[in-house]
Amino acid sequence: MAWLRNDEQDIGQTIAEARRAYQEGHEIFVSRLRVKPENMRAWAVPDAADLIEGVERQGWQLSHMSENLIGDAFPLMTCIFRRH
Repeated sequence: MAWLRNDEQDIGQTIAEARRAYQEGHEIFVSRLRVKPENMRAWAVPDAADLIEGVERQGWQLSHMSENLIGDAFPLMTCIFRRH
């Protein structure tokens, strides 16, 4: 069972985890990105782009993405990556 992490994790840590998972031979890598209200802009989510580009540079390819709301205001993006 996977649990949603309550701690803050920066994009660099997530990319490092993607690199490690790739090196360990995993076939799938899942990342969640919570967009903070102060970073929200109409139609632009630069943190999501930075995360996706960084993980793909580690040898992964974005396979699926979904977006949910936490409570009433916090968008949560779940990205599923597969090995190239």
